[in-house]
Amino acid sequence: MKPAVVVLTDLSAASGNAQAYAARLVARLHGRLVLLHVYQSLDPLRAPEELVLTAAAELAGRQKVQADLQQQVRQLPVPTEAELSFDPLATAVANAVRRHHPLLLAMGRAVHSTPLERLLPHEVEPILRAAHYPLLLVPESWAEPELPQRVLVAADGRAFTLPAPTLALRELLLALQPTTAVGHVAHETHGPSHGDVALKSVQSTQLFGHLTNNSLYEVREETPADGILHAAAELKSQLIVMLARPHTFFGGVFHRSVTAQVLHRSPVPVLVLPTVA
Repeated sequence: MKPAVVVLTDLSAASGNAQAYAARLVARLHGRLVLLHVYQSLDPLRAPEELVLTAAAELAGRQKVQADLQQQVRQLPVPTEAELSFDPLATAVANAVRRHHPLLLAMGRAVHSTPLERLLPHEVEPILRAAHYPLLLVPESWAEPELPQRVLVAADGRAFTLPAPTLALRELLLALQPTTAVGHVAHETHGPSHGDVALKSVQSTQLFGHLTNNSLYEVREETPADGILHAAAELKSQLIVMLARPHTFFGGVFHRSVTAQVLHRSPVPVLVLPTVA
């Protein structure tokens, strides 16, 4: 089976941007896309005299969404299929993961928060945490047409272990052949920074090609999120890779962690890789 990327789409401009980005990624592996749209039904708690109108509007809404999805399928340059689900979001995502075993899940990050973004940490968190699936967020404003050639991997200097779905990204990451830097934000202004530990931890994954001591980029006297974004800007990184530990993935990712801050503020796409330790 061709490698797949599942894109969670709400048919917004941000989702369209994520689809285009994911299409460029899977094209490198001669893979395929799956567009997953979870239909939000109309409120059923209506007056009896509105039931007929509601049913007609519901049918028309479903038909329009299906037509819009098929139009997007035809416009994408890689093999693509669309799935329209009427299940709860968590169930729809779990079913898609089980059917397609994707390399990763992708979605757009809108300038203003969308209903899909608000639902993700609450409804899908248990599924993603259990499956340990990587998630790619693409800002709506990201317009570069090229695949990422400069990647920043943010590491905190503590050892970690990667689950099988994350390790499965090795083929894709190596196919990109990017210049990779390991970003480490030191907690102390002076003294040892433990950046060497961060570098060795990332090297041990063998996900990012050959890394040397020159691959380490250290930042001091900044908060972790500020330091990561500062490093990405200095290096002109086109992709930030965040390693999310079990206690932050995914609820903390979207609410209170360093990863959350980077996700909400980064002007470039962010790939979140879950760890199991």
